[in-house]
Amino acid sequence: MKHFVFVLRLVFGALFIWSGIAKIKDPIGFADAVRNFEIIGDPFAVAVALFLPWFEVVSGIAVMWDRFAKSASFLITGMVAVFTILILSAWIRGLDISCGCFGGTGEMNYPVKIAQNVGLITMGALIWWKSTSPSATVLKKS
Repeated sequence: MKHFVFVLRLVFGALFIWSGIAKIKDPIGFADAVRNFEIIGDPFAVAVALFLPWFEVVSGIAVMWDRFAKSASFLITGMVAVFTILILSAWIRGLDISCGCFGGTGEMNYPVKIAQNVGLITMGALIWWKSTSPSATVLKKS
């Protein structure tokens, strides 16, 4: 199971690094995607569009690193849960949006995106559950 979780962490981290870099490459497009959710407006939408991709990249790197895997998986999983709620909100309100998840601007298929996010939440929760925190390791050695 330890090797499976290690590979899962690498895949999970790479996915969020890729997602963050795609958004960093097109900050204007991602800012438009944030605005399309009609939750926040400028200047906050721009601030989110500039901050969030870097958060994804750093968290993606951190989840691959054993020392930070538990905390990073918690943060990423929380972020995906919030995204899922926002996507559900947009769907309920009948908005025709693109999520901007990987820098794309295509139309969103709501049921597919929600299913993907549930899968990501499950992966993140498994990583969190199976990862050990450094302090717990130190306490066990004492």
